[in-house]
Amino acid sequence: MPGNRDSTGEKVHFPGSADSSGTKISSANRQGKRKKTPTIHDGEKSSDIFRRNNDSIFIDRLNFLRSNRIDLDLNEPVSKNFLFPPIETQKSPSMITLSSESFLSIHFDNDIIDYTDRFYTNGIKIDLITPSLAMNPVRWMMIPYWSSGKNYYGLTVVQNMYTPSTTKRGGILYGDRPYAAYLYLGSFKITLDPDHNYRQTSELDIGIIGPKSYGEWVQRSFHNAVPTNNEPLGWEYQIQNDLVLNYSIKAEKGIWGRKNIDLLLSSSGEIGTLYTNLSGGFQFRTGWLNPYFSNIGVAKKRTLQNAGLRKFQFIFFIKGSGKLVGYDATLEGGLFNKSSAYTLPASTISRVVMQSSGGISVSYNGFRVDLEQFVLSPDFHNGWWHKWGHLSLVFCL
Repeated sequence: MPGNRDSTGEKVHFPGSADSSGTKISSANRQGKRKKTPTIHDGEKSSDIFRRNNDSIFIDRLNFLRSNRIDLDLNEPVSKNFLFPPIETQKSPSMITLSSESFLSIHFDNDIIDYTDRFYTNGIKIDLITPSLAMNPVRWMMIPYWSSGKNYYGLTVVQNMYTPSTTKRGGILYGDRPYAAYLYLGSFKITLDPDHNYRQTSELDIGIIGPKSYGEWVQRSFHNAVPTNNEPLGWEYQIQNDLVLNYSIKAEKGIWGRKNIDLLLSSSGEIGTLYTNLSGGFQFRTGWLNPYFSNIGVAKKRTLQNAGLRKFQFIFFIKGSGKLVGYDATLEGGLFNKSSAYTLPASTISRVVMQSSGGISVSYNGFRVDLEQFVLSPDFHNGWWHKWGHLSLVFCL
């Protein structure tokens, strides 16, 4: 790796890295001096020489980080090797830095704009990203990255609700989707590697599915607040309380791009008591846009200026994905609690589900808004295609 980026977004070289000609750069070379080859004195072991040299490397790299105002993420093995190189290696190092930026994002899903009230009917998601979360107690469970990049750590709170094809009939609607809702708290890490057009996300979620997730209360409160809405009937037969414990990973790779257009592929997987599945998809973007892997979609004015990026973005995007479904607790019930009055048998679950979406994203300096329309193929036998709208608001703190 030829170098990394300092706090202004400019590339910088660190001790022991290669310059553009491929020549190793050391602090001595930068001063016009040639570093002498160490000699072994009588009674001194070669391992002592390496250890003494590594102490010097540690000091050089520590000074480099301080002078360039770089926060090293020591949760990552490659960052530890950068600062504390193994005695037996002098390879050009990689390092992963910790982003100093903080973000708050609010996401809202609902099918009301498509004039429906069924299936996946409402979702609320709130994310907080801040460098202090690099010390959260489950950070060691996030997937490490083995090249240079930048890490963002965050927490997320999610509540999703699901209903049958109609909420105006009481009782159990056999052959239809059961009522279900879940609520969980998640811890995640995003790694960006702009040099390789790569983004990696890992997340651990824990929470509950069932009445204690308060999905019924939220939907009843919303319906009762709107005079033209009918009170939803049938929540007493929802999926019963059970543990949500899920782990997910996602990888995104840019495969083609020009000034105002790019294309990337993605793959993801989930395993746990809520969902188990594998997915693959693509995203196509065009408009007035910054490179996808330059940041997580929004940044403050000063950060954008220092990196030579656009302050204003207006983006049209299209996404598509296919999913292989292994388990879905919102249809089949919880993994441990089998007391739900009604669930769908595993044989009626659609094992291949397709999803597509399109929308616009507008950002200016430290604020971004996304509007997106989703379409989902039936996720159970005799189900229907379903649509819902999505709104996101992202703020730099």
